[in-house]
Amino acid sequence: MSDGPGKLEHEGPILGRIHAESNYRKALAYWLGFLRGVLASDDVEQTEIAPLATEARNFLQMFGRDTAAIFVRDIDRLQPMDGRHAYAAAEAILARRRNEVALDEPKDIVNEFYGFCAGIACDNIISPGEVQRLIGRITPDLMRDTRIAGLHKAASLSIQDGRVTADESEDICQWITKLVGDSAADTGLATFGNVGIIDGAIEDHGQIAFDGRMFVLTGKFQIGPRKAVANMIAERGGRFKDSVCGKTDYLAVAATASRDWKHSHEGTKIIYAMELRQKGGSPNIVVEHILAKALQV
Repeated sequence: MSDGPGKLEHEGPILGRIHAESNYRKALAYWLGFLRGVLASDDVEQTEIAPLATEARNFLQMFGRDTAAIFVRDIDRLQPMDGRHAYAAAEAILARRRNEVALDEPKDIVNEFYGFCAGIACDNIISPGEVQRLIGRITPDLMRDTRIAGLHKAASLSIQDGRVTADESEDICQWITKLVGDSAADTGLATFGNVGIIDGAIEDHGQIAFDGRMFVLTGKFQIGPRKAVANMIAERGGRFKDSVCGKTDYLAVAATASRDWKHSHEGTKIIYAMELRQKGGSPNIVVEHILAKALQV
């Protein structure tokens, strides 16, 4: 069911078909970036094998049968899962997949970069070789994102003496977490489709006021469908709008990314909200678990 005349249901089948090709491009760019990240140390370490398999299987749940079959073949290539075979298999997958689509659009570059970051951080350890390849991938256009600029600075400082200490590795991983969420080593979960850590997000549910405030929702909420969450906000005196603007009081971000977001870890609402915040304005950003606590009061 649509939300009204001329509107398509969020995460619904019609929108899913409309966005199918762009979503596949997004996933392919991220997957190839992830593989390149895993291979960046010129080895596949034992701690990277499980994240490799987890990330590949994650795609099976996000796409239709025909598309998922592609990733099934990739998983099959990654067997048996030991370092030597995994490295050879990952190289073979890269060689085959990178010719499927010309991943040269700006959003392809961003999604591939996100995947690369997740790949080098999937075991929560960053090696000197991974740092050097990371720095080489950060373009001036990517540096427009302040998080990536911070990552570039941390990576550049870490490699000045030719080695990466445990503290420097942790610092780089924390910057990557801002882009793609916690690594697979931390959670045991795939990173594709996660939401990065958003700086400045409200941490205390007591700071959220509903009466007369304007809310915008983005992502796939675990506490209920988007319409149900909007109704809960309305019951407490809040208002709901589809798009972010300067008068938006709160952008509520779900724990899980929407499959139809512009990038694998953020959509246009988050991007625009962060731009507005950098100019000193609203909206406040609230993540799902904090919103859920406020709705329970």
